[in-house]
Amino acid sequence: MFDTLDEIERQLATGEDVRAEFKEVVFTDRGVRSPNTEDMAGEMVAFANAEGGVIFLGVEDAGVVRGLPEDRMADVERWIVNVATNNCDPSLRPLIRRERLPLADGSETLVMLVEVHRGLYVHGTSGGRHYVRVGSSKQILAGAPLARLFQERGRAFVFDEQPVPTATADDLDRERLDHFFAMRPLSIPWPDLLRNTRVVSAAEGGPDRPTVAGLLAFGKAPQTHLPSAYIEAAVYRGTKLTSDDLAHSDRIGGWADVQIDDSTAFVERFMLKPARKPVGRDDYPQYDIGTIHEAIVNAVAHRDYSIAGSKIRLFLFGDRLELHSPGSLPNTLTIETMPYRVFTRNQLLVSYLSKMKSRRTGRAFLESRGEGVRRILEESERHSGRKPVYELFGQELRLTIWAKPSPHEEGADV
Repeated sequence: MFDTLDEIERQLATGEDVRAEFKEVVFTDRGVRSPNTEDMAGEMVAFANAEGGVIFLGVEDAGVVRGLPEDRMADVERWIVNVATNNCDPSLRPLIRRERLPLADGSETLVMLVEVHRGLYVHGTSGGRHYVRVGSSKQILAGAPLARLFQERGRAFVFDEQPVPTATADDLDRERLDHFFAMRPLSIPWPDLLRNTRVVSAAEGGPDRPTVAGLLAFGKAPQTHLPSAYIEAAVYRGTKLTSDDLAHSDRIGGWADVQIDDSTAFVERFMLKPARKPVGRDDYPQYDIGTIHEAIVNAVAHRDYSIAGSKIRLFLFGDRLELHSPGSLPNTLTIETMPYRVFTRNQLLVSYLSKMKSRRTGRAFLESRGEGVRRILEESERHSGRKPVYELFGQELRLTIWAKPSPHEEGADV
């Protein structure tokens, strides 16, 4: 939006409208004095609750460019990030960029453009107000109109099908796409194929952008645009989550399917495999690795990717494995009904994984739909003698799988 100098100058000449807001910035020694944080947050959420827009900082209401001091640009950027993160609820991630614009005397000055995209949720300010952009100003949103917006955004929201605003089709791995769509009809043009399969989302008046699922399955570097979409794995010597006992840690990123296989390999590498040698050698691995693979598949396929800053966490302790997955259960699902009901949060990502084969097993990642949780519970209990435990802590689901006791432990059932 307003990607060229010509577009910016035309907007300045036209004035504020449904997609543009001008703000002059006043500084103190310590930071930004005006606009205040609530006002700035209000402008951001108003655009997010409408169709998106750009806030021009360093421009008077009448469109006159005043500019921002070059040595204060970093202060302004930190202030914007703070307002978007702490004064908008849910927080926003605007695109911030600097532009040099000409002044009347022929010199140049810096302004800052804060681009806010249409929100996936209904956004409010930390002061408890909801706004929407109408014409050239923001208006309070309350009562029936606010309820309708909540209803509309709820129906339209499927996060893994949403376009990623910072990415373009160039961020997709063509070789990987060619392999996945090797059997595609040659009569379908490549751009249409990507749109039809929702690898990309077609934007009116703009470039096609990869969807969240498209990046996770086919992106050249998914974590560049989805920084929380990885698995944090760690091994602890004892039974407590303490840095003193941390033996090894790893950040497992890349494509969704690679994360699954690499995390399974991580567990296989670091879990204990005690043995007895009455005649030959009998190994007693702590975990049934097929079950661990299934649990990681579930975590990657069904986690909530919309929760910024939250990643899957995989911890190996002396007596158990813990798998923490971002996202609460939907209203229709409970811990008790999980083994018997099917819920797919990320339907598009699941559809890709169901057609991809694990390099570890040689089979599709999602072959037995609806049986995963039950298999995890039953086979883990059969292996270790203790039933795994699912627990919900706010916006995070934790699975605990108990380790099989060593045959050398007193009373171990081998």
